[in-house]
Amino acid sequence: MEHNTIQWPALPMPRVSPEFRLAFFTACLTGFITHLYLFTNMLLNHDSVHSIVSANDVLSSGRWSAWLLSSLSTHFQMPVVIGLISILALALAAGLTVRILGLTHRGNIVMAAALLVTFPSLSGIFSYLFTADAYCLALLLNTLAVCCAKKYRWGWAVAIVLMAVACGTYQAFLCYAVGLFLFDCILMLLEGEAILQVIWKGFIYVGICAASLVLYLVVLKVLLLAAHTELVDYQGLNRIGLDGLAAFWEQIPEAYASFFTYFFQPSHLNRFYQLVQQAVFLFLTAMLLWLAALNGLFRDIPRLLLTAGGLALVPLALNFVTVLAVGSVVHHLMIYSFVLVFLLAIKFAELVMEKLFSAGSSGWMGVLGVNLALCALLVWCGFYTNNISYLRLQIRYDQSVALANRIVARVESLEGYTPDTPIALAGVLSDRAYGRTIPAFSDPEAITGTDDSLLLHYYSAHDVLEYCIGLRMPRFTREQWDSVYRSDLINGMPCWPAKGSVILYNGVAVVKLGEFEG
Repeated sequence: MEHNTIQWPALPMPRVSPEFRLAFFTACLTGFITHLYLFTNMLLNHDSVHSIVSANDVLSSGRWSAWLLSSLSTHFQMPVVIGLISILALALAAGLTVRILGLTHRGNIVMAAALLVTFPSLSGIFSYLFTADAYCLALLLNTLAVCCAKKYRWGWAVAIVLMAVACGTYQAFLCYAVGLFLFDCILMLLEGEAILQVIWKGFIYVGICAASLVLYLVVLKVLLLAAHTELVDYQGLNRIGLDGLAAFWEQIPEAYASFFTYFFQPSHLNRFYQLVQQAVFLFLTAMLLWLAALNGLFRDIPRLLLTAGGLALVPLALNFVTVLAVGSVVHHLMIYSFVLVFLLAIKFAELVMEKLFSAGSSGWMGVLGVNLALCALLVWCGFYTNNISYLRLQIRYDQSVALANRIVARVESLEGYTPDTPIALAGVLSDRAYGRTIPAFSDPEAITGTDDSLLLHYYSAHDVLEYCIGLRMPRFTREQWDSVYRSDLINGMPCWPAKGSVILYNGVAVVKLGEFEG
């Protein structure tokens, strides 16, 4: 029996450049391998332990779009699902970043994409797994905004909206877009674009960033009024306004200081990683000076001064979150934009390579070799640093659960205890007993946005017992709460694990983990 062959029309497909495809697939492969351990285990930190089911509806923290970007993975903290969404978003951002920077050599593209998915800040982002996919999508929106503003006539309008939505999920990733905008201006100066055109472009970029922040704040104010709520004091958000400009100006020196501290005195990285980062900085400086000489920049004083001014703004642009977070701690997950420094070194090297290749010099191969070697070392260092962080989270979780089991055993052995007995925990575990994990993890502890203490403290102890141990946690009555926490009972008890640190009082199982201050 003969069958007629139907010629289906070809589906319209977006035209994707080879550079984008190479960056995308490199980032996918490298990203999955680097973070595989986290994506196949439940590694909880102090926040994620009570956000196993979370809608990320955190309007009071200024994140009015976080619930929307988190919706793809539902409300459940599923490592594989969130990991898949996150890596795909990072890979798309890598492809767009390569296009924005105009990288063309395949070796440089591979290394740039690999660096973007192995930078140690990612282990901090993924330690808050319940928000990781939303954060990575916010990063993608910022990158897409730069691409639109750079490529399309009316792209600035789209960029403003995209960046405002991204800020509504996590404000710190605005620095990634700001850095790419600044890099575009610097590269235009180095490649000989007209100075007035570059200045005009710079004003447009500044306007886009300012307008996106204004739009973000306007939407935030409207939603806060509609929800009859106020901003909490989180990372300086409640102090954003014209009346607080002086405080922001005072943060600028700190932004520069913490930027250079990260690259030259990073206590969270081992000595080998520190040396590699310092070598990359030297390489970046050498490529910049070489490129300036090849382009005759030292004979063009106005262009030289503008380029120097742009480069001087790089630390501030990439670390602008320090300026916004007045009086708050900037965690490592908030400085992912620092990875762009390494990509700038790659771009400078590629521009030097192009000049040498056009001149018929074989020296471009030497530049490429040094560049690829340094980048490969950075990728390897990022790979093992991320996994050190994940190992630390695993050990911290295991030790917390083991201790929680011992506490539950003591509680359940109390005479008169029943499954309906509420449990009151007070204080923080002593470092001398069970309060911290292996001392060797003290160096990389800052990467995951939390200290090295066990999960059993006032903020998450109940959640560990309920979610990780499976112990039903009945609620207190007001009288029971007052009888325990508004009395001197706890102050007179010894601390865990001493005898008498677990008692039954007024129908409540009281556990004193450490000294209690009300």
